[in-house]
Amino acid sequence: MWSDVIYVALLLFCVFIGFYYRKIEEPHVKKWIGTIIGVIITALVTGRHIFHPLIFTLINAIIITKLSPKKCHLVSFFFSFFYLLVISRLGDYIGLSVPLTHTNLILMILTLKLSGLAFEINASINPPADDSEGIMSDALKNVNILDVFHYGFSYMGPYYRYRTYWDHIHKPFSKYVDPWPLTLCKLKQIGCFIVLFFIMNYLYPTKYILTEEYAERSFLYRHLYMYPTFALFKLRMYIGMGLAECGCQMSGLGAYPSKCTPIQGLGPKDYKSTEALCKTPEKLENEELNFDTVYNMNVWKLEKCHSLRTAMKAWNGCVQYWFGVYVYKRFPLKNLRIIVTLALSAVWHGWAPGYFLCLCQIPLFMLSDDIIMKFYHRSKENSIAKIVWYALGWYVKTTCMAYLGVQFILLGFEDSMHYYKLVYFSGHIIAVLLYVMALYCRPYLLPKTTETMDKDK
Repeated sequence: MWSDVIYVALLLFCVFIGFYYRKIEEPHVKKWIGTIIGVIITALVTGRHIFHPLIFTLINAIIITKLSPKKCHLVSFFFSFFYLLVISRLGDYIGLSVPLTHTNLILMILTLKLSGLAFEINASINPPADDSEGIMSDALKNVNILDVFHYGFSYMGPYYRYRTYWDHIHKPFSKYVDPWPLTLCKLKQIGCFIVLFFIMNYLYPTKYILTEEYAERSFLYRHLYMYPTFALFKLRMYIGMGLAECGCQMSGLGAYPSKCTPIQGLGPKDYKSTEALCKTPEKLENEELNFDTVYNMNVWKLEKCHSLRTAMKAWNGCVQYWFGVYVYKRFPLKNLRIIVTLALSAVWHGWAPGYFLCLCQIPLFMLSDDIIMKFYHRSKENSIAKIVWYALGWYVKTTCMAYLGVQFILLGFEDSMHYYKLVYFSGHIIAVLLYVMALYCRPYLLPKTTETMDKDK
């Protein structure tokens, strides 16, 4: 509990230090100040385990700067995951001390940031002809070992691309945006989430699932208990991610003109317009800027959406971007892309069976979710059918996240199996029944068009 209090206090510090950090104009000074703050926070969080992030970053810096851009991304990727999964998490087998939770979190983010930088450098050697997304950016020219350290240890978090980090130092956008009104609004939301968290934690504690009293409750109570349990977990994530986003906003990191279409993780889709505006910075006074690039949790989109795929993108969006671009799209076997991406995401979180039971079973619910979404899109606007399919899609999304999310919380295999038995594997049964129902309705609700029948021939 105290570790969580310290963690939240450090995040709040990162938010309010941004008042002063954002006003630093000299790029060299700004870079060093951000790194020094990051190193101090890392030292406070990791203690004697600080050698882990230092060694991790040093070796990655050598890989990224000394190896050919054609292969540095693969070497960095495999080294980063090997260090995270074996050296840090299984180090007790070879006499090393296993780092604590928050040290592990720092290594998780460094794994994405530093291997992601290597992927960015690799992509820059063969950009598309128009290069609208700015793959061949000035940010990726002459990256040295110190640059890697500055990026890795910058105090803003969680994951963002190296180019986003470079832009906030070298480009003028943060001078033309006042992030405080937006941050204050988000802090008020986080305050409400904190109050709700304590109320929910008192009424529906997670550990209650493992008690004898819970086991003696009715089946309906045991089944429905997963919804407040996962709601409690979501509130915890909303608080942590929200404060991290506020830290980025106050530092000016991730600020881009709205007209350049910034998206989570990537940054501006129209990067050429971004570069053009930098040449005439006086025009930025009349431009609307946003921080969509560094938004990890789109809370209201996540709560309202009725598609499991949409929910997955809204949940921890920048991390989802990393796995989507550097794992899903690059994996050579298309039929295995989803399961490989989910499995790697599970192992990135940790070796606990609960991570695999949660993430690797998502495709089971996707089977019905994909068909239901087709029913929804084919229905007439404002019709009862469209409302029904929306409600059913929302139920599938919510049930999937709650039912599988319990495994993410319990983590242990025996605890997970114990829970499944107590609820009679009801979530699995619901997923199968919904898929069978969707398949049965499909010929009637999605009749083949003439064009589709010609293709089948």
